[in-house]
Amino acid sequence: MCLGPIELKDGRQVWLRPLTPDDAFGLMALRRRLSDETVRRRFLRWLPAFSLGDAVELARVDQHQRVAIAAVPECCARGPILAVGRFHVDVDGPDRAELALLVEDEYQHVGLGRELLSRLLEEARQRAVRVLHGYVLYGNDVVLRLLRGTGHHLEVSWHGGDVLRIQLEVAPPN
Repeated sequence: MCLGPIELKDGRQVWLRPLTPDDAFGLMALRRRLSDETVRRRFLRWLPAFSLGDAVELARVDQHQRVAIAAVPECCARGPILAVGRFHVDVDGPDRAELALLVEDEYQHVGLGRELLSRLLEEARQRAVRVLHGYVLYGNDVVLRLLRGTGHHLEVSWHGGDVLRIQLEVAPPN
């Protein structure tokens, strides 16, 4: 089931669809296309190419407790994955979930991250998640602006070293 087409700021179109366990190789290919800086910003450190085991684990989603959405260039094709947004509901509290976004370098700064975040907020709302939390490198102003731009209450605190902890409130359902 694809959502889209979504037109990006530069005129390109993408579709959003649920990530599936079959996407492990697509995630490996996505990692190979990322710059070192993008990898560092997402994983808070440099990370070598994903092993098959890493990719299988990242693709292991149930779309209930572990929700992940992929951006793809064509709806039903098994083409490249351009971006992934995800959250994993915390084991110690079903109203909290850890958030992560990853956008291929060639698709950054054109609204794709905003689209993914918007969709994840809706998915979280439907699951009664109240807070999305995660970690951001100090100085990653792009992501902090993205989070602030949602209009949702955002708390940012120092976690340690050059890492900030973020907590983004999810608006209750209408």
